[in-house]
Amino acid sequence: MAALRIFTRSCFSPIFHASTALQSMKHTFPTITEISKRWSSYKSSPIYKDPSHYTDYEISTDPVEWDYVKRLMKNKVIPKPTSTDQNLPSGWKPATAKPNDYPYFIQRTKNHMLPIYLARSFRGMRRITHVRKIQGDIWKLEEELKKHIEETKKRTVGSRVNEMVGEIKFRGDFVSCVKQWFLDKGF
Repeated sequence: MAALRIFTRSCFSPIFHASTALQSMKHTFPTITEISKRWSSYKSSPIYKDPSHYTDYEISTDPVEWDYVKRLMKNKVIPKPTSTDQNLPSGWKPATAKPNDYPYFIQRTKNHMLPIYLARSFRGMRRITHVRKIQGDIWKLEEELKKHIEETKKRTVGSRVNEMVGEIKFRGDFVSCVKQWFLDKGF
């Protein structure tokens, strides 16, 4: 055992001197303070400079190049659809009724769709059909529409009229029935 202790002591000193020599050398590795520095906060981020330091851009006045840009831009006004008598695959039909044809009028949405919506609540158990954008005699429309739904579905229907907003709500899912009735009337 004594021989092993002497052997290890003699080998230990050169190893110890070599490790201290390595510690005295200058490291090029990042220090712990540099590693933990956050660059994502507002205070630690560098101050913003003008765009010439970041991007290289050029302003073009060529109308040919501008046509490519206009294709990608969103339309400010939705184009008016052409009035066609053919049946489209989506089932969409243009409005043919004029505001003076009936005592009430249903205005289309900005996308030229009928303003009839289905609202679900209580985990899908309660279904309410909303008819919006009604102008004119809303009570007459509610009476005719309720009569049509009751004849078609062969059951009584609860309804609520909101005259100030121009909206009628029917208790149940009658969206397709109401849409077909409006399309037959020309709205």
